[in-house]
Amino acid sequence: MKRKILAIVGSNNKNSITNFLTRETLKRIETLDESYETKVIFLRDYKVDYCVGCSTCFDKGFCPIDKCDDFTKIRRALLESHIVFFASPVYFHNISGVMKTFADRIFSSSHLMNYAGRLGFTMITAMDSGQELVREYMKKMQSNIGIKNLDSFVFTKKKDTIEEFIETSAVRFLNSIGNNYGYTNRVLEDYFGYYQNYHNILIDKHIAVGQLEHEWSYWNQAWIKECKSFQEFAAKNRRMQGVKSNGGINL
Repeated sequence: MKRKILAIVGSNNKNSITNFLTRETLKRIETLDESYETKVIFLRDYKVDYCVGCSTCFDKGFCPIDKCDDFTKIRRALLESHIVFFASPVYFHNISGVMKTFADRIFSSSHLMNYAGRLGFTMITAMDSGQELVREYMKKMQSNIGIKNLDSFVFTKKKDTIEEFIETSAVRFLNSIGNNYGYTNRVLEDYFGYYQNYHNILIDKHIAVGQLEHEWSYWNQAWIKECKSFQEFAAKNRRMQGVKSNGGINL
């Protein structure tokens, strides 16, 4: 059973260094370790419409825009993956516009952590500044939706060489996986503890349960309430989503 790596790339330029480095780094990983199978979603090739802030995802558990564009395909690919890369160039000290649209559309998952049980990496390309802000932002994106971030690969055009970056990133990836244990860390455990107490939080904030009905129902499921840690939640979440064997990923 191969381990599935999914990369989501936020560059609208088909000839961008971000696209090239992501694609070639994944190819190098497959060459170094044949147990990996990779897939790249270039967001520019998909119809991804803007979030309109209707809050249906929070209240009812679905996004009505999914019926009009390709985002269901992206959600499905995320659910089928074992390892997730988020890649973006730095635009004005932030992620690219198309990557921000992706983040907005996936945002309801930050209240559900429903991609728990996956390991994450980020890749950032920059001319010579802004990379630290984008790295922290994308790491937080992954943590918020339940993905354990293991490393961030940053290419700075003014000082890095392409060949060395690809080789170093691939080796670092394999080392990070080899040294990893479990799906959790302190940040994820803190988030999980917060949401397990969601009912009382809503009451304390004088928010009617009906306003966030889906979220309240989600966190009050018996199997979640029985979990003593995010690690336990992540393992159960994978099984309930039908994610097949991780093919030997260190747990």
